[in-house]
Amino acid sequence: MARARKSDIVLLALVSCVWGAGCTAIKYTQDWMGPVVLNLWTLGISLLALFPFAYDEYRRKEAVRRVLAVTDYLDYIVMGLVGLTSMTLLYTWGARLSLASNLALVTTAVPILTALIAVIVLRERLTRPRVIGFIIAMLGVLIISDIQWGTLGLLGTYLFGNLLLTAGAVGNAIYVVYSKKLLNHSGPMTVLFWGQALGFIGSLPFLFFEPFKLDSVKMYTLSTWAALIFLGAIFYAYVMVIFYRILVRLDAGQIMVFAYLQPVFGIISAAILLHESITVNMVIGGLLVVVGTLVVALERPAPLDVAAESALRERGFSEN
Repeated sequence: MARARKSDIVLLALVSCVWGAGCTAIKYTQDWMGPVVLNLWTLGISLLALFPFAYDEYRRKEAVRRVLAVTDYLDYIVMGLVGLTSMTLLYTWGARLSLASNLALVTTAVPILTALIAVIVLRERLTRPRVIGFIIAMLGVLIISDIQWGTLGLLGTYLFGNLLLTAGAVGNAIYVVYSKKLLNHSGPMTVLFWGQALGFIGSLPFLFFEPFKLDSVKMYTLSTWAALIFLGAIFYAYVMVIFYRILVRLDAGQIMVFAYLQPVFGIISAAILLHESITVNMVIGGLLVVVGTLVVALERPAPLDVAAESALRERGFSEN
C-alpha cells in the first residue's frame, strides 16, 4: 500500500471530472443508438487511440516482464470479457431500463465492491481509515444525490434494469481489481489495450439483441460524432492512461474512492454552465466526499519489511 502523492490526487480528481462529463455524453448519444452499438463505437475508437501507447510499450520491451502463465491469460479474460464488457455495456443498458435514483444508489456501491474484491483477489487490507473514508464519502454522495427513498423501484417493472445495473457495478469492480493484478507482470498500456480489445469482442454477441444498421449512421449529427470521439478517445482512452499509470502504485480499493468525486464535479459544472443553484445539502455532501476521499488517499502505509521494500525498489517504486 502506498500513500497517494499530491500529483496523484490532482490527476485522479481530473479523471473523476472527465468521468462525470462522460455520463452526460452517454445520455446524449442514447438518442441516436442503443447501448450495444454505443459500446462498440466507443471501444473501437479507444483502441485506435490507445494503439500508439501500447505499441511504444511493446517496442521498449516493457509490455510483459515475464512469460505469461495460463492463469494470467484467464485473468485477462476475466478483466476484459467479464469486467469491462459488463461495466461498459450492462451499466448503460440498465440505466435505460431503470430509474435515475436506482442508478445513483447502485453507483455508490462500486468503490466498496472494489475494496472487498481486492481483499479477496489481491490480499489488500481493508484498514480502519479506509473504511471510515469510504463511509464518509458514500454518505456525502447520498446527500448530494438527494435520493427519494420512497420512489425507489427495486422490484417489479425495474427489476431487470436493476439487475443489469448491479452486474455493471460488479463488473466495474472486477475490471479495476484484475487490472491491478495484471499490472504485476504486464505494462499498464498493454493491460489497458488488451482489456479494451476483449471488451469490444465481448460486446459483439449482443448485436443479436441490437443489430447494427448502417442507415442510422447517416443520421448522426456533428454533435453525435463529437460525443463518440470524446467517449472513445478521452473517456475510455487518454483518461484511462492516467488512471492506469497511478493504479500501478496505489491499491485498487484506495484509488476507486475518487469515483465519489464525480457528482461533486457534476454539481460544479451544472452551476457554471447551466446556472443551476447549489443547495446547502450539496455543499455539505460535497465537503463530506472530499474529506472521505482524502482520508483514504492520504492514509499512511504501514512500514514494509525488508523483503517487501526490496521488491518494490526493484519495480521502481518507493514509499515516497
